[in-house]
Amino acid sequence: MAIDMKLAAALARDDRLEDDGMHADDRATCHTHRAWATDCASRHRPRTAEGLLAEARALERARRR
Repeated sequence: MAIDMKLAAALARDDRLEDDGMHADDRATCHTHRAWATDCASRHRPRTAEGLLAEARALERARRR
């Protein structure tokens, strides 16, 4: 998927601003998906205690192997 010039410039701007201290929640772009934040908001799942515990258990199982 090609990134248009306007999105590429916005990604670079948000990366610089975040490096300078801007909170990640204030980005207009999504660093993970390299897209506009509004276009991929539904792709992000909120972190929950249950999800974090499941992730920790999966990591522990992988370490034991």
